[in-house]
Amino acid sequence: MLDHDDPASSSLLTSLVAAVEERLGPDHQATLNALSALANLGRNLGDPTERVDAIERVLASYDRQGRQEEALMAALGLAMAQDEAGEAEAALGTYASAHGRAEHIDRPELLSQVLRNWGLALKEAGQVGLAEQRLTESVDQARRGTDHDMVGRACVALGLFLQHEARLSEARTVLEEGLAVMDPVHPDAIIGRSHLGAVLDGRTCGCGDMAGTTADAFREFVVTRLPAGLLDRLDVAIVDGEFTARTGPEWSTSGASRSCPARRRRSRPAGRWRTPPTCRSSTTAGRSRPSRCRA
Repeated sequence: MLDHDDPASSSLLTSLVAAVEERLGPDHQATLNALSALANLGRNLGDPTERVDAIERVLASYDRQGRQEEALMAALGLAMAQDEAGEAEAALGTYASAHGRAEHIDRPELLSQVLRNWGLALKEAGQVGLAEQRLTESVDQARRGTDHDMVGRACVALGLFLQHEARLSEARTVLEEGLAVMDPVHPDAIIGRSHLGAVLDGRTCGCGDMAGTTADAFREFVVTRLPAGLLDRLDVAIVDGEFTARTGPEWSTSGASRSCPARRRRSRPAGRWRTPPTCRSSTTAGRSRPSRCRA
């Protein structure tokens, strides 16, 4: 098994990619799988150049084969890799290209995902006006589709943007719309609920009570999936970083250590490239990875 923390693994995997490509060709799925593994390894080892190069090769292959949706996902992965490598302008250009790809495919959820990630990148680049435009378009596209979580994620991203722009009334409206349709334990839903609490307190930044929000979301998730009347009560809290639950007189640890999601994610493309964070708060430092929240 490959050691993802050992720099020597990069040389080994690079040699494997070369051997597979020579034997099977650059467009064989085995070659693409090896390149995708190399891209993920580059991220783990902090080698953005290797990561960008590997994803560019995968993208070129998908384009040659006419695999449009996979090429779009690769383009999103490339934009995030470029951003992580400090190539902000290149990343914005790749997002623009990805948007053109998504328009050609014309699936609302794909357009919403691209616009959302693009808007978050524009916000980080200081292009506030364009960022708002893209995030608003992301919500509009998500509403065209049938993916409720995509609507929720787009609304949370726009709501956090509006909160940080001190437009609290607008932020509340869009956050409430998104949270109404999302699974309560979706990472972006937890981020959104916490920020909504801050909005209701009149704050333009801050995640509110993240631990309490996470515990409430877990409780709602459990209760809504149990037969009615099965539990008289279920109390949930986070103690020392772990969920604890009480249905009777004693607290019991759930056994699953959970940390609060302090990042808001830019959506990672589905499939090959690992999901990076969703919410960067003002106290932490993402990209989807769920929704990033930067003040």
